[in-house]
Amino acid sequence: MKEDRQFVTALARGMSVLRCFSSQRKELGTSEIARLTGLPQPTVWRLCYTLSQLGYLVPGQDPLRLRLGPGVWAIQASGTRTGLAEMAREGMESLARTYQVAVSLAEPHGLDMMIIQRAQAHTLLSLNLTVGSVLPIESSALGAAYWCTLSEAARERLQTELARKRPAQWRAHQDYLGQCLQSFKRQAYVLNLRHFHPEVNAMGVPVVSATDGRIMVLNCGGASSAVTPALLKGPIAQAMKGLAARIGGWMSDGAQ
Repeated sequence: MKEDRQFVTALARGMSVLRCFSSQRKELGTSEIARLTGLPQPTVWRLCYTLSQLGYLVPGQDPLRLRLGPGVWAIQASGTRTGLAEMAREGMESLARTYQVAVSLAEPHGLDMMIIQRAQAHTLLSLNLTVGSVLPIESSALGAAYWCTLSEAARERLQTELARKRPAQWRAHQDYLGQCLQSFKRQAYVLNLRHFHPEVNAMGVPVVSATDGRIMVLNCGGASSAVTPALLKGPIAQAMKGLAARIGGWMSDGAQ
């Protein structure tokens, strides 16, 4: 058979890696991917690294395993408008308008949280964040809520990675994460009062799938002069928890 010079073998191999994931195989290790694709292990490592850098794969509940990331969801949502991010948009926009805040939906991306949906009211103070922006786990409300929702074993693994790869940032923010963990046990959300940004108050609420334990996070914040701790702890907390429960239900029902 004559070689097809228009055919990009590397792209085909990357797609074969993504096709390994399904509703029955939500998380895979590179050895499993190599077995399913028939590709050499070194090739699979390089493909998975590239796909992870682009946001198409992210660490699973076990950081040594992988699952589909927001890059895949963005393609699906843009094509069908039925992706999880699109489903969450209306509720996020309603909350943003009601309280004059910015609301983000994000999921873990390495040692950061990547925003996959965002709604923002027109206010004097707004951070330059969009879909695709990443915020560090150790200093953001998004990251703190994710940190607090992890199992103890997963949290210890993440701590090891943060201390190894971002030692200065970890030392600067580990007390904040410790405080968040204690308060999270009482109220099921975290506050970030001018910690991430000197003029911004924010909160983070976890969104968890009941079927596979997948964790995402809703974040809400705004200018500290208007978005006070009392407002965050009161009506905004209740609204955020309600929205998080709805999105978690869609995740459990299989929305991507």
